[in-house]
Amino acid sequence: MKLNVVALLGVLLGLAGMLGPWSSGTLGLNEAAAWEWVPLWALIALWLLASFFKRPWAHVLSLTLGLAGSLVALLAFKSMLAAGHAGPAGWGFWCTFGGGLVVTVGALTKLSVLQGTDRVTRLLRDFLPPATVPFMLFLAWEAVTEGMRIPMAFFPRVSDVYQVLISSYDVLIADSARTVFKQVLSGYVIGVSAGVFVGLVVAFSLFLRRGFLPLATAFSAIPIVGLAPVLGRAFGVDWESKAAVAVIVSFFPVVINVVQGLITIDPLKLDLMRSYAAGRKHVLFKLRLPNALPYLFNALKIASIIVLISVIVSEFLIPGPPQGLGQRISLSARSGRYDVTFATIAFASAIGIVFYNVIALLERLLTSWHSSFRQK
Repeated sequence: MKLNVVALLGVLLGLAGMLGPWSSGTLGLNEAAAWEWVPLWALIALWLLASFFKRPWAHVLSLTLGLAGSLVALLAFKSMLAAGHAGPAGWGFWCTFGGGLVVTVGALTKLSVLQGTDRVTRLLRDFLPPATVPFMLFLAWEAVTEGMRIPMAFFPRVSDVYQVLISSYDVLIADSARTVFKQVLSGYVIGVSAGVFVGLVVAFSLFLRRGFLPLATAFSAIPIVGLAPVLGRAFGVDWESKAAVAVIVSFFPVVINVVQGLITIDPLKLDLMRSYAAGRKHVLFKLRLPNALPYLFNALKIASIIVLISVIVSEFLIPGPPQGLGQRISLSARSGRYDVTFATIAFASAIGIVFYNVIALLERLLTSWHSSFRQK
């Protein structure tokens, strides 16, 4: 056995919290929410027991019990609020809730340094910690907003955002369909296609490389705040102006990366192709284009996130029909419905993650030969 010092610190915090006040006065948990009293004591006892073992199963148990303890503490405080004890949380609640998170952190520190290459060890070391941290953050978010009694008009709870996601799912789907399919994807496809074509042309012209690339770099640095109103005046306030923003935002990174990939060739590989009497066509398709694929996919991944952000921002700057994710964020924020605002942001973030990972999957399928994907 080897003591987990961090987990033991969490146990001490939990014990102190169980003996302290859970509301702004002197009200303790046993006086207001009796049904959580026994489970929390049992969980704290199990925290103490698991902290004395160094086996991976003990760390997983500590992690699970720590999260369960924080969750039960939060539910206990919510039941106190439902019973009419509406004051801010006392230090007893914060110690017990924080103790569970500290126990979880102690388990994560042990799991993150596990040695071994078997499937179970890699799962515990590489997957479990990043999957646990968001859950901890959501728990802390809910606890802070509940414990400090922050009004929803200033900052919503996680539970409020979740309720909006469930109740307004169809509205968010309709908004995202307009934003993603009409504006983001149409502009992205046009911008990327044009960027690849222009990049091929520029790469084989020294004059264009010297004259066009500096301009492309300068144009790619234009802030969307200054660009969107101009495009709104040129294309109108409907979806076309937002799609134009997506075209411009995706075009220049693709051009720059395609040119870089086509001209950055290993001289030894180029000499080898020439020694076999390979013509320009064979050099292009067998050497230059495969070499440019990693550069192109880097641009596509970067542009996928920038395009989504730029289109949503342009919906702020080019007020049009009250549709789309950007318009939903703007209108709900102005009316004080921050639960809707955060729910829309969460929905947009999920779309961005899916968009990015689809391109990353295509990159893995088409450039699996690249050194970045080779297994050591």
